[in-house]
Amino acid sequence: MSVTSNALLRHITIDACLRDTAHKYSLADLIAACTKAVKENSKVKLKDNFTVSTRTVQLDLQFMRDKKKGYNAPIIVYEQKYYRYKDPNYSIGNANVKQTNLAPLSEIAETIGRYSRMAGMESLEGAERMIRSVIENKVSGSAEKIELPACPKTSGGHYLDIAKDAIIHRKVLSLSYYTENSPIPKEIIFYPMYLKPYMGRWYLMGYEEGKDKISHITMDCVNSYSYAILPFPPNYTFDAQSYFADIVGISHPSDQKEDITIRVKNTLAQYLMLNPIHRSQKLMGKDEESNYTFKLSIIPNNEFYRWLYSHHPCVTVISPARIAERAVEKMQQIVADIIAAEPQPAIQKAKKEKDSPSKSKKRKREEPPQEDLFSALF
Repeated sequence: MSVTSNALLRHITIDACLRDTAHKYSLADLIAACTKAVKENSKVKLKDNFTVSTRTVQLDLQFMRDKKKGYNAPIIVYEQKYYRYKDPNYSIGNANVKQTNLAPLSEIAETIGRYSRMAGMESLEGAERMIRSVIENKVSGSAEKIELPACPKTSGGHYLDIAKDAIIHRKVLSLSYYTENSPIPKEIIFYPMYLKPYMGRWYLMGYEEGKDKISHITMDCVNSYSYAILPFPPNYTFDAQSYFADIVGISHPSDQKEDITIRVKNTLAQYLMLNPIHRSQKLMGKDEESNYTFKLSIIPNNEFYRWLYSHHPCVTVISPARIAERAVEKMQQIVADIIAAEPQPAIQKAKKEKDSPSKSKKRKREEPPQEDLFSALF
């Protein structure tokens, strides 16, 4: 690992410590955390007695505080011993990137560029171009020439590092998060196992206390967290490859895998040929109207039915009939939920005016003209 990569790794590690308000981190604690991070991420085996020096961590703290070269981080020392951010919501991940912080990113772009020139890896050229575009925009301050894919910062985004650390070190989390149907946060004990992005959101997979199957938490719904002083059960495991093998998205119902045949109109079929909905997708044929038939071997879940709804009427379920009926029920429920969410007075008023347009017009004609009392003033 290069020196610049080590520095960035230490800054990220220190940042995670200072944002953890459940613990008090002294200089010795920060040194231990940085040492552990460097050892775990080093490409070469380091000596057992390797430690990050005290001066290195002190310079890291000084650099992070620096307004011009660093992150302008509001690091304070309380009780003359422990380090913390003055603003508990601060993170260097939200700070403006300075030119001095871009060296590790330049190294990544250079490495990707070398690989992109190898046979079979030409597609990496796009990643290199995007990274160099970001660097150029930050250094020169010029306007972007290419719009890069958006990566929105959700309200729970700053908990990702906490979740990663809890997964790696098997820490039990006490989470407060909002569910879809309640404005009051729900309090749970959660044993985190895996993080997965899907459709622009991060999901934390693991075991919720009191449940014997894998659950998932939407990270942008997390309100607050703390560490629960509980042992992490050694029998809790998670095989991501097996869990996601037969589903679309996140949720894993207890149903059996089924062969589902769908008919897709030509406009969408061309997209699915390049971007399959699932790895089991197979092209079965094409009819005279240029409709394509695909077969999927999946466990139908909520995400699959939402996909069907979002692409209606370009997609039709051919078989099994039960899945087609279930898809129709789901679509009807989605439409009903949308209608229920509309302001009722406005709907009733519009319906009333639609039912009796002649009366509405008649009332308008019968109303006497209003005299403008202020016309003489102008």
